[in-house]
Amino acid sequence: MIKNYFKTTLRYLVHNKTFTLINITGLATGICVCFFALLYVQFELSRDSYNKQSNQIYRLVTDVKTPLTTNYESTPAPMAPAIEKEFPEVKAAARVFMDDMIVQSTPDNAAKEEIAYADADVFSIFTWPLIRGDQKHLFDAPYNVVLSVSAAKKYFGNDDPIGKTLLINGGQKAAVTGLMQDIPSNSHLKVDMLFSISSLINNNWNQNWKRFGFYTYLLLQPGADATKLSAKFPAFIKSHISPDQAKYILSIEPLKRVYLYGKPRGHRTGSSAGGSITNIYIFSVIAIFVLFIACFNFINLTTAFSLKRAKEIGVRKVLGASKNQLVIQFFMDAVILCLIAFIIALLLAALLLPLFNSLTGTVVSTGLFNNFNNILWLLLIAVSVGLLSGIYPALFLSGFKPLKTLKGNFNPTGNGSVLRKGLVITQFTVSIMLIIGTIVVYNQIDFMQNQQLGFKKDHQLVIDFQFDNRIGNKVDLVKQKLAAIPGVNAVSFSMSTPGMPNNQYTTIIQNHDNINQELRSDAYFIDDAFLKQYNIKVIAGRGFSKQFSTDASQAMLINETMAKKLGYANAADAIGKAYTLLGSHGLIIGVIQNFHFHSFQETIQPLAICYGTGFFTCISLNIASNHIQNTISQIEEQWKVLAPGLPLVYYFADEAYNQQYISEQRFGSYLFVFRY
Repeated sequence: MIKNYFKTTLRYLVHNKTFTLINITGLATGICVCFFALLYVQFELSRDSYNKQSNQIYRLVTDVKTPLTTNYESTPAPMAPAIEKEFPEVKAAARVFMDDMIVQSTPDNAAKEEIAYADADVFSIFTWPLIRGDQKHLFDAPYNVVLSVSAAKKYFGNDDPIGKTLLINGGQKAAVTGLMQDIPSNSHLKVDMLFSISSLINNNWNQNWKRFGFYTYLLLQPGADATKLSAKFPAFIKSHISPDQAKYILSIEPLKRVYLYGKPRGHRTGSSAGGSITNIYIFSVIAIFVLFIACFNFINLTTAFSLKRAKEIGVRKVLGASKNQLVIQFFMDAVILCLIAFIIALLLAALLLPLFNSLTGTVVSTGLFNNFNNILWLLLIAVSVGLLSGIYPALFLSGFKPLKTLKGNFNPTGNGSVLRKGLVITQFTVSIMLIIGTIVVYNQIDFMQNQQLGFKKDHQLVIDFQFDNRIGNKVDLVKQKLAAIPGVNAVSFSMSTPGMPNNQYTTIIQNHDNINQELRSDAYFIDDAFLKQYNIKVIAGRGFSKQFSTDASQAMLINETMAKKLGYANAADAIGKAYTLLGSHGLIIGVIQNFHFHSFQETIQPLAICYGTGFFTCISLNIASNHIQNTISQIEEQWKVLAPGLPLVYYFADEAYNQQYISEQRFGSYLFVFRY
């Protein structure tokens, strides 16, 4: 009997090819989209769960509250050793400092790499398996480096990297002392090179409790109470950081919550990858909506098309078919149709998985059956949809009187009609909501990328020379040589460019009440040509000028936000006020118009700008839009003369700035794909 049911179903599906194709395609697409949404949501929720001790790992963070604002900081260099020494609850503590540098093993493979300086104890805290190397002696000396398998392959091919040398920033040699597995893609920290922390810090760093930039991770002893540990922090801070106008609040974040709930901490060193729990909720809702649309469409088409089978039902009843047999047949038709759609959805997902990984910018999944529970859930959904779509024809049509159906005297209206209309209305409502959401997201991204940012980012080619003295010691000569290249309209030096990481420092400035106000603010170090080249307007006072010798060491510019934070309703009132920054003293000579030196999404924060030759690491070249490649070629040739051996690493300011919106762009792409 079952074999006969199956044959009848196949005959029915083959005979109605158009109906079958439309229904299977719609449901298969919905299941496939839902599968990818589930993959993404589960991947985001699994961040850092690969660590075997993840429930005992915490990140140490500092909130610095001043009378003007609250700065969300990481920790200073001496924090980790002191915490590990003073608190028996802490089994291990390790510092991680994110940075970038130019790396090469041959003259032809130089590249700018995101790296981290770290303590050797990171391998005791995180599950980063070492393939080669002795953990106790990985970082015995400055510029010892541990490479991931990917980095070793990139720079040394199939050769054993241990004992080999990398060239850093065209001059410093780094010895490879270890090889580790690639850090999993669902880690909030993702680097391929770990350098010994002694490559970075010195005694000044180790004694400075107010110089932030280090992510400190703690591995607590089994059974240790994190809440009780946190309660001891106020006394710890009081004993190590002298009281001033700022209040330092130390706390710990569970590792598994860092990615989705942790705040970005610091700018110059970059911040660890961060996600959005809101986006997780949105994706979950979208997945449900898309699946609902597909299911409603399937049920509606099935119930509508089943009306054409009224005469078939009449004939089969006349030939002796019972109502139960018809019910079973209708349910089997719908379930088999759904199972075919489910199998096609899996094949489609397997085919599109590499494209989906590319869209997300990470490896969400390496194989279809790595997430077998998802497949079982979707199979259950497919079967459920089949049963639901089979209810109407099974219970409604199977009850038709044979004589009426054969004569065509039956009424298809009633509850079945109301059901179909309700499903259609719901389907259109959800579709319209998704369309509106997609339009809103794309408009928001376009708004952020194309609004007035307060500076000119187009046609700015930026060279990062990593503070190299071959360039830093001859700034004027470098500017002269580069400016002489046809197609180069202007040249300026700075420590950073808008949209890129920059330093934050504690600054003391005389406020509106003539009180020396301490605040921690972003800081830029620029030359006298930077403001003009980036079209950043001075709204009070003046900019830097070589005509004033004191500008190089005793002058500061602030932005409008800083002036208002200090209580100056009129920007001109801030001119002539005293400041102290990094031990230097001077006067404010100008106030600049606010510009978005970080993402357009962020509120513009206070900004201090000084003239600082020793802080320069970026050269901005405004280049003509025609013959760009030819201009770059000439820059490369001149660079070889100016800094032999130092690789030329550059980016375009507009592209770098827009990289801040990559997560929003991907989010918009997800919506666009899921919508269709």
